[in-house]
Amino acid sequence: MRKLVLILSIICSALTGRAQLYSCNECMVSFFSEAPLENIEATTQRVSSFLNTATNEVMFVIHIRGFTFKKDLMREHFNEKYMESDKYPTSTFKGKINEQVDFTKDGTHNVTATGMLTIHGVEREINAAGTITIEKGKINVKSDFRVPLKGFKITVPKLVFQNIAEVISIKVNTNYIPYKKK
Repeated sequence: MRKLVLILSIICSALTGRAQLYSCNECMVSFFSEAPLENIEATTQRVSSFLNTATNEVMFVIHIRGFTFKKDLMREHFNEKYMESDKYPTSTFKGKINEQVDFTKDGTHNVTATGMLTIHGVEREINAAGTITIEKGKINVKSDFRVPLKGFKITVPKLVFQNIAEVISIKVNTNYIPYKKK
């Protein structure tokens, strides 16, 4: 955890314009797997994120073990069998918002972000649609996108293939505030 905080601090220092750098004070990431035998849903708030409004760069770090499930056995299987959380403790996204947004004015903007998503040690480029809402200097980003398990080398045993979808729905809801170096 200390190593992650150090890396995030270095990245923040490297980004230009302190007033243009925002960090999340409330971040939520959830996923949903719809399958014939059982739906699986999990949520985490163990997320770090930064947004540079001068460059449109955005970054997320998600702690895999932070996901909570309805059933303890689902959490155990998720961490040990599928995500191998001890070996791959985080998932990351580093990308850029494609559209120009005036972050100084209130409003709602439909946007897309393109970047590298790393899950289970595999890095792939993705495009994700989202909405940015700016209200009184606060920035909210919401996104809903789909991720194929196969593309990230997450294997599902044949015995349980009807329990887990091949493509997982991911939702992100992040509230940003101006970043203040601690």
